[in-house]
Amino acid sequence: MSAQTVIVEEQYEKKNEPTGFRYLPNSKKFVIFKGETLPIGVVDYETIFFMTKSAYSFDENGTKSTLFESEKLANCTFSVTENSFKAYGGDKISTKSDLKYYLDNVYNGSIKKDDIKNSNSNYFGFINSNNNFTARAWESFDRLFFNSLFFSSFNDFYDLGFTNQKGKDKINFEKDELYLEVFDLKSNQKNRVKLETPKLDLLKGNSLIESMHGVTFSCRLKANDTFDMVTKSLSTEQNETTIYKTTYDIQGKKIKDVALKLNLKDNFFVLSSCGAGYVDNFVWDVQAVNNYYEDSNNGDMYVYGIYTNKKSKIHKGFDPVGFYIFKFDKDGNKIWESINPLKDKYFEDVCCGLSFKLNLFGYNGKLLFTNSVNEATEFSNYAVIDKTSGNVLKMNRVNYNNTTSFARTRAFVNNTYDKEGLKNKAFSPVSFVAMDLSPTMDSYLKTIPSKGNAVYFETIFSDQGIWLVETDNKEYYKVLLFKE
Repeated sequence: MSAQTVIVEEQYEKKNEPTGFRYLPNSKKFVIFKGETLPIGVVDYETIFFMTKSAYSFDENGTKSTLFESEKLANCTFSVTENSFKAYGGDKISTKSDLKYYLDNVYNGSIKKDDIKNSNSNYFGFINSNNNFTARAWESFDRLFFNSLFFSSFNDFYDLGFTNQKGKDKINFEKDELYLEVFDLKSNQKNRVKLETPKLDLLKGNSLIESMHGVTFSCRLKANDTFDMVTKSLSTEQNETTIYKTTYDIQGKKIKDVALKLNLKDNFFVLSSCGAGYVDNFVWDVQAVNNYYEDSNNGDMYVYGIYTNKKSKIHKGFDPVGFYIFKFDKDGNKIWESINPLKDKYFEDVCCGLSFKLNLFGYNGKLLFTNSVNEATEFSNYAVIDKTSGNVLKMNRVNYNNTTSFARTRAFVNNTYDKEGLKNKAFSPVSFVAMDLSPTMDSYLKTIPSKGNAVYFETIFSDQGIWLVETDNKEYYKVLLFKE
């Protein structure tokens, strides 16, 4: 049985238009930010495009709650707990403005940008609009400019960053001492704590492949009390990799070490754009060998990536044959492994790790793996995986086109992909996966007229179903939820 629910549908109003959105997976609510478009001069990575004045959340039935109104904020982003958010604030908003923090929608304190600018929070990465973790460490300007990314360095009480022994934000993990910078939001005080880092002999040596920039790390906040530091190793044989996950409390005390060990036996790991580390034709990082999705309910971890059956360069010039998912419990015990050849000529013809855009979503109580490629042929492979067994329940490939004429410099939704039969409509790559999974959504899209303004769509997968954002970026916007 399928269901289609209109969550919200509104017309654009002058200086009160939609400026952004975010799905909150723990709260199971969809947030719409509203405000106005700001005038801009020279565009760079610090440019702010919208002033946010209000925000509203909606549950799966369309029930509306007010989060805030009559504010002047920019780049609003929620913490990992979803109980708090931060934003740039002030009458003249810029990325040099104070950072304002709100807990339970009430002002909770602020930090001056000058006080935090030398603390490197990038190691905590970002959450993208599909709620996937992504490291920022080597992000290009283009990628940051055209994607909605949300800061992941703060919780309800603290904002965190890193410096070395000299108080500098540029860190050499192999040579420097590592310090955690803790900003207390209520007292507006800063504390600095030296961290005990993972042993280097686990991460480099004659039997391990070394990243071009040496050993690297990333971090993930865990609610209000702890965070995980993530490092990785990859054997020179390319068939073994280990994720080392070290948990610390906010005072910098090491609490727990967990090692997630993966072995492909007669197959070989290769790098991809999986949201961890970095890879292109010239520079790469072992962190990009895989990523993991962590179930917030029980701590189970699902590690995913792609592989080949011939040993080759790990970042380009390889012949991919499939994808894998390994499931571990919160203590690092392997529960199952699911190694799946794709047997798809489109997939096998791509030979550079940069080209594979991997995601793993929680979807309707299952896992949804996607791989999207934007080259001479644009397509996405996907597979629905049973969480309990690792069995593949459904697998397919969807094709589409990249039509750059759809691109907008600043817009509520900015996507450029379309396909035959859906004229004057632009989507993200995973939207085509959603159409293939949801006949109800596919049928709905065909009812939207092709005349008039181009209509833009974004899709978010969740355990509640598929959320669809629809707008012409001029006159109206709409959010729907499709349940299958």
